[in-house]
Amino acid sequence: MVDFELLIVEFETILLPLFNRLRQKDIPVGISEYLLAIKMIQSRGAWQDIERLKRLLCLLWVKSLEDQYIFNQLFEELVRPELEKQLLEADKSPLPKIDEDSTSPPQKTENLDINSNPISQVSSKVQKENKPQPNQPTNSIPIRDFSRKSLSEITPIKLRFRQSYNLIPRLPITRREMTSIWRNLRLLKREGAPENLDVQGTINLFYKMGFFSGVVLQPSRKNQVKLVLLIDCEGSMSPFKLLIDTLQESIEKVGLLNQKNIFYFHNVPRGYLFTKPNLTKPLPIEEILSQEVGNNSVVIVSDGGAARRTYDSERFHQTKEFIRQLSDKTYLYGWLNPVPEFQWRMTTAEDIATFIPMYSLNPQGLNDLVKILLGYPFPMGVNLHG
Repeated sequence: MVDFELLIVEFETILLPLFNRLRQKDIPVGISEYLLAIKMIQSRGAWQDIERLKRLLCLLWVKSLEDQYIFNQLFEELVRPELEKQLLEADKSPLPKIDEDSTSPPQKTENLDINSNPISQVSSKVQKENKPQPNQPTNSIPIRDFSRKSLSEITPIKLRFRQSYNLIPRLPITRREMTSIWRNLRLLKREGAPENLDVQGTINLFYKMGFFSGVVLQPSRKNQVKLVLLIDCEGSMSPFKLLIDTLQESIEKVGLLNQKNIFYFHNVPRGYLFTKPNLTKPLPIEEILSQEVGNNSVVIVSDGGAARRTYDSERFHQTKEFIRQLSDKTYLYGWLNPVPEFQWRMTTAEDIATFIPMYSLNPQGLNDLVKILLGYPFPMGVNLHG
């Protein structure tokens, strides 16, 4: 027999590691959702059906497709093997013994005529048809007789590996992670109409006047950082469109960017930058640098030739010339590369990274870029005039 209460207690110990791992992956699930899941499982008995349990937890804890992929992966890794093991052990527990002294009325058995059984008639007919005739050659492959075997005696074929396919795009960094990192890019200054209480100013006024004449207000703090985004598009950057769109959405959500500060180019920013991603409506680079850049932070997003694993000396020199123009307007600039750093070797991107801080578009790289945009010194070996 299955001890339901004991199994539920053991199941909670299986569910808790999944809950902790989801929180480590920054999935917004709290204690209230965890307790609600336990309550629903205990009331509905969902633990007896693994797929039903999976759907229930997914409904309570998952908020997006990205979170669903992470949840499915961790559920298969942490919950399913342990729960199958617990259910198997519960099913193998000994049944209660039946008292030998208990008597039951004898059951009458009837002798059934074998020939009257339709199944045996079909079986005998098949055997007669399968008997080889005297002049008929027999096949070399022996024919197995399954007529007398029940379905329980036939062992099912088990697959050695379970194949799974992920059809949901998985980015190296989620929009939630991007948004959290961009919030660290802050330079607060007071501006606008006075609306916040100035405690120290109010105390000084009271001390000066000798009586309370009113409160002193001051402007609220506002983030002064504005980003100018230069995005390489089309060509080798086409496979990274989803990642770049997610990056752009995260910056806009934090309030560091508006549509007027996004410009596009192809391979190298030279001569003109475009205001549309299809490379239309060009504007001269000198005009953009003088009007939009100023002391703002500039982020260049490009693979730098690393996507196709090529080296182009002309691209290298033209990029270096543009960075010289940019450095005359601001020192707060950096480069985000959607290609992982280990693939920069022997490409143009490897040499470009010697005169501009270049980072991979992942959580660590984005954190390092934000530090550069806050005024931290360039990494060792990165020098435009070297």
